[in-house]
Amino acid sequence: MRKKRLTGPAVFLSVLIFILTAVFPVCSGAAGKTADNVIRVLLTRLKLTDRLDISLDGSYTLNGLSFQRGSRLVVSSSSGRIVVYYEGMALDCGNSLLLVRHSLPAEATGLENGLRLNGEYYLHPGDLSVTLKDGLLRAVLHSPVEEYLWGVVPYEMSDAYPIEALKVQAICSRTYAMHKKAASDGDYDVVDNTNDQAYYGIQPQNTRSLEAIRATEGICGYDRSGKLLQCYYSASNGGQTECASHVWGGSDQEYLPVKPDPYDLANPAGTVRSFRVGKTASLGFGALETVLTDAVRESFGPDSTGIVAENMVILSCVPADPMYPDSMISKALLFRVLVAYEGSTGEDGEEEVYFDVEAPAVTARATRTVDVRIPVFPTVESLGQLDINMGSNNEIVTVRETGDAFWIEARRFGHGVGMSQRGAQWMALEYGMSCEDIMAFYYPGASFRKASYAGYVLPSPVGAVFLATPGPAATPTPRPTLMPVEKTSARALYMAAVTNIGENSYLNLRSAPSMNAPVLRQLYYGQALCVLEETGDGWLHVCTDDAEGYVSAAFVEAAGTR
Repeated sequence: MRKKRLTGPAVFLSVLIFILTAVFPVCSGAAGKTADNVIRVLLTRLKLTDRLDISLDGSYTLNGLSFQRGSRLVVSSSSGRIVVYYEGMALDCGNSLLLVRHSLPAEATGLENGLRLNGEYYLHPGDLSVTLKDGLLRAVLHSPVEEYLWGVVPYEMSDAYPIEALKVQAICSRTYAMHKKAASDGDYDVVDNTNDQAYYGIQPQNTRSLEAIRATEGICGYDRSGKLLQCYYSASNGGQTECASHVWGGSDQEYLPVKPDPYDLANPAGTVRSFRVGKTASLGFGALETVLTDAVRESFGPDSTGIVAENMVILSCVPADPMYPDSMISKALLFRVLVAYEGSTGEDGEEEVYFDVEAPAVTARATRTVDVRIPVFPTVESLGQLDINMGSNNEIVTVRETGDAFWIEARRFGHGVGMSQRGAQWMALEYGMSCEDIMAFYYPGASFRKASYAGYVLPSPVGAVFLATPGPAATPTPRPTLMPVEKTSARALYMAAVTNIGENSYLNLRSAPSMNAPVLRQLYYGQALCVLEETGDGWLHVCTDDAEGYVSAAFVEAAGTR
């Protein structure tokens, strides 16, 4: 979701005047290499089965047939063949088809020139090949890399980020795509999800990303031997960059070192999960109580009779046993525990033992200090719900001590190799560092320069006379009707509306106040909401007549405050 909003058709047209000269030639739908600057994107996010709806919001031909701007096609699979339906006509395309984009005539300069798929608002610039695999439709977009990036950069890194950070993202995404293309021997180079890079298509309000892409046009990263970098990046490294071999095996690259990242660590927007362990049972050991008590008993051996959590105090808690040399990822937490007990060892007679923290005195023969190790993965992580990366066991777990407790905290969102998006954001925002500064920090020893890839001009425009008689007007799919709030308004603490997103974007309504909670439905720009509760952690409990859940407060404004 994006905070910038459209201001009208004029803005929409002006930001779309970006037709490049290095683009894709006419070609068949067969697998093989294409123009050097064209990225072939397997469109998985559409979840295609036996139908694909296409809006030709540009100049396109199919098997020699020319279509007017705004034409609507339905592509369907039938008995192992692909059939295209258009205004009552059916075209049997066999087992593949290729929609070829043409350049626009001079009189159409400034108009869109791309596709919209399955009613989505995103524009996809380029050619589209459709084939069948296991009886299902399979779509691959052939898009010039600079246009491809406009569908990547604002979704891998928010369009609201500082421009210097967005430049870094543009270079990283371009290098990543060109590196994948060079290694590809199939009919696509990248997929449109996080297995490669998130690609959604173009929305014109993402003007900052477009500025960053244009400012870095053609620039890629190279290692000392002149080869394209494996320009990895992730959302947040948690305070230390990671090397590739720790994540994927194989050999390491000198431009991807393990090093501290104070910028990522300092960014308050970084993902952190934590839980509290009190220093005594009366202050709440929480989910670790049973595990900790059992570990202490095991360390006592025969003298463990009668040892209970109430007779223990945690003196210290520190990460231990690095997973790799110099790594901040720890295999265990080391707890030093003072135990008052009634075993046979110790001074004769009983005495009252007082701990130095808030806890009742206990009667015991003696005290003993023991060290116990509790595995971070999976024990501490699962008990404290610290898993950020779905079982990857790569979170950096640290301990913060307060007066009466230890706070166990986990950081790192993603693999941590290469550029940290949160780190880059903080370097540009808080320290005013340039794109060059940020790239030098995350990819030491690498060089960045304009790539010399060959391109092609678009096929010539479809005849102006033909275009002078336009087809149906090209309009984006209307947003769903907003939900009413009349029945539930009496429950409201106050009324609000979804405003701080793009007019053609949406805000997720979740089942709980967490970015990891299931999405119940999507709320569109202007949706009125009844605010039932402010949770105090950046979330609002809201409802409409048809739905109830939680939304991020950053994208909602109280009624009457604008």
